[in-house]
Amino acid sequence: MKNTFLTLILTLFTTITFANEIEATVVFSNLTNKAFTSGTFTIIDLNKKTEVNKTESFKIILPKKGKYQFSFVSDDFVAYTFYPKRINKRKNIITIRLIEKTELSSKVQYSFPMNLDTNLTDKQIEQRIEDGTLNFIINGIDSSIPEEYIKFKEKYKIGLIKENCVIDPISFKKTRENNHMIFDYLNKKYGTEWINELKIKPFGIK
Repeated sequence: MKNTFLTLILTLFTTITFANEIEATVVFSNLTNKAFTSGTFTIIDLNKKTEVNKTESFKIILPKKGKYQFSFVSDDFVAYTFYPKRINKRKNIITIRLIEKTELSSKVQYSFPMNLDTNLTDKQIEQRIEDGTLNFIINGIDSSIPEEYIKFKEKYKIGLIKENCVIDPISFKKTRENNHMIFDYLNKKYGTEWINELKIKPFGIK
């Protein structure tokens, strides 16, 4: 009787646990004529890496619905990673867009989430830096990256995203919050001298 009761409890616990899991789909969009051979997909919050050698979609299992950070890095492409701010059963598509890597872009990491999380802890910021997915944002009419930001990336491991000069109110707010979050982190870690290394300041920072 006791063993039967324990079995029922274990079965119930297992059922509840798996019921909370969320299945998400990773899809690729290769915008180049170059064949894809390898890359690494990372669920940053879980520190789980998956080696990928083809651009066929694949499934991942997350422990529950909520906010997650993902990244994708390939030696041969610049990778943009788009995903919902909160993953759930209805919003569960992670899109990896591959574009041509140039001499300039090879020095700057462009992978970034569709919905910026601008309320990261220091630990989460450091994880994003380690994965190469933390970026300042500036706006401009072209995609060229100032030389100072390439040197900054090499030194501080924080890159740059350059977006269209036309910006909507929501993106305006998120861009400002993102840059201020990085600004506050760098001030705490290095003091204020680092800002002098950037003649062209990130949006919202003087």
